[in-house]
Amino acid sequence: MSVLITGAGLVGSQIARLEQEAGRTPVLFDVAPRLDALADFVDLDKAVIVRGDITNPLDLVAAITANGVRRIVHTAAFGGLAVGSKAAPLTSTAVNVMGTAYVLETARVLGLDRVVLASSSGVYTGMRGGEDDGQYGFEEAHPRPGDVYAANKQAAEDLGRAYRASFGLDVVAVRYAAVFGPWGPGGGGIATTAVERWLRSALAGEPAEINFSGLDWVYSKDAAKGTFRACWAEGPLSPLYNLGMGRPSGAEEIADVINAMEPGDCAKVSPSPVTAVRPAMSIERARRELGFEVEFPIDLALRDYRDWIAARPR
Repeated sequence: MSVLITGAGLVGSQIARLEQEAGRTPVLFDVAPRLDALADFVDLDKAVIVRGDITNPLDLVAAITANGVRRIVHTAAFGGLAVGSKAAPLTSTAVNVMGTAYVLETARVLGLDRVVLASSSGVYTGMRGGEDDGQYGFEEAHPRPGDVYAANKQAAEDLGRAYRASFGLDVVAVRYAAVFGPWGPGGGGIATTAVERWLRSALAGEPAEINFSGLDWVYSKDAAKGTFRACWAEGPLSPLYNLGMGRPSGAEEIADVINAMEPGDCAKVSPSPVTAVRPAMSIERARRELGFEVEFPIDLALRDYRDWIAARPR
């Protein structure tokens, strides 16, 4: 049985790695697959790479029928995530919302077994205390997104719930905390870009200003592991799982971890770090139903990412 992974990027590549470790051949579907970056994590000779457009349902149908696909993991998103969506809101909505609609409709028509949708804790963007009825971070919370990317992700989640309720399609959403991890230049979103900048600066003995505090992070390998388990766990499953570290990490903690790895105490807390306005997401349901546990807490994640960067100097 094959799995179609839409979006061969930061998390999709790690899911493909897990598929290969399980003895299966992943089908990676991307509008512009970066084979050089993928090759760091995936044996390209044991993967099917499909160049396709998520907003073209015929591309999806062709990839699914040609490769015996029975499940879809949908990680494809408009480039740049929140920043890209702000710069091109209409195109972002076409890719993030209509792309999800095409994935769901294709799965319904072809009678596929399960669809896993990659969502984001960004759905809480713009909210303040009290707007979530005290349910911050829990799966049953009702976010009110404050930017285009967050609204796109909330709409995608709602579409998944609607297809599940209306058509009986097995749809599961996984909501990532701030994802970071190894990927080729220019990949990932704000989280990966920021952490990569801090680590590269520290490796070079240059000042690294930690400008985010209180975020719930998730390493790309853990995000992939939770998504992989949501894809293959025996059902029925809940409609939504949070995947994060389950705790916030302060700027001071991150600076201390980086300074413990690199001499010179290059990492410093920014005079005015961006502070999260919500607590960490609850990961109890993912633990209970998927057996998800954090393999890479913030110290191990930063060390693993640092080692990957150090082995690949620019």
